[in-house]
Formats: sequence, structure tokens, C-alpha cells
Amino acid sequence: MYQVADELSVRALAEAYTDAVNCRDADGMAAVFAPDGVIEKPGFGEPVSGIEKIKKRYQRLQCERDFLFQMIHSGVVEFDAEDRARARWWFSEVKKTAGDGPWLQIMGVYQDDAVRLDEGWRFARRSQTTLYEQQLSDEGIGTFQLPSISPIAASSLTSRLDGTEI
Repeated sequence: MYQVADELSVRALAEAYTDAVNCRDADGMAAVFAPDGVIEKPGFGEPVSGIEKIKKRYQRLQCERDFLFQMIHSGVVEFDAEDRARARWWFSEVKKTAGDGPWLQIMGVYQDDAVRLDEGWRFARRSQTTLYEQQLSDEGIGTFQLPSISPIAASSLTSRLDGTEI
């Protein structure tokens, strides 16, 4: 039987991922995956497998976007066994593709398989599906420089991912 701490650790994966997305931190985005983890967006190319390939994909995607802000919404976690879980997270994003590309508002769902490893819970598979996408007018939109991000949040999330007490 799972412990509440396990559910919090799986939830921390989604939180850490979204935090890394908004901080434009490819290392942090890849860190929530198992070494052989897979990220996929059905209908948009082949799945990407392995932390290094996932990190390279995120580095490339960062160059293709001038702005990205992701919000994770409600989520549910279900345990298949002591060391396996499934989760679903609803999300929304506002992003601008690089250069003269459009502003987009997106809503979708992540469906995840998580696994407990020696270093803590990690995503074995993360599948993203876009359910809604709308091009936004860029009239009146302003963006600002990302502020200096406190290392406290990052270390807190890392502690929750590896199961250490905070």
C-alpha cells in the first residue's frame, strides 16, 4: 500500500517540471524522468527516450520559443503497485514562437506513468495531448525579463523528488 508521501512525491514531479518549464531550465525538465524515461506528444513526431535526448529536445524547443508560461492545474494520482503510479494533470500555456511567430494559448492534459527508483519517483513516460489551441493577437501583449529565481524553490523540489524530508 502506498504512503501519502508517495503521492506527494509524484505530485512534486509535475510541479518540478512546470517550474523548470517556466524557468527555461532544460536540465530541470529532464531531471524528473527516469534514465530511460520517454516524453511524447502523439501526432507530433516520434517519442523521445532517455534523459540526455530529452534534455536536448528541451534545449531545442527553448530556442524555438520567445516566451512560454505553463500553468499546471488539477491532477490525480493512482498507484498500480508500491513502485508504479499513473497520473493525469490538466495544464494551460501561453507561448510565442520565435521571431515573427504567433502567440498561442493552449490547454491540454499530461498523462504520466511514474516509477519509484533508488533516487525517488520519476516519470517513466509522459504523454502530452493538446485539447485546445488558439492564436492570440499580439496587440497589447508585453513580456518582461525572467527575475532571478531563488535557489530555495529548486532545492525544495529536489528534496521532494528524492524522498528526503524537508
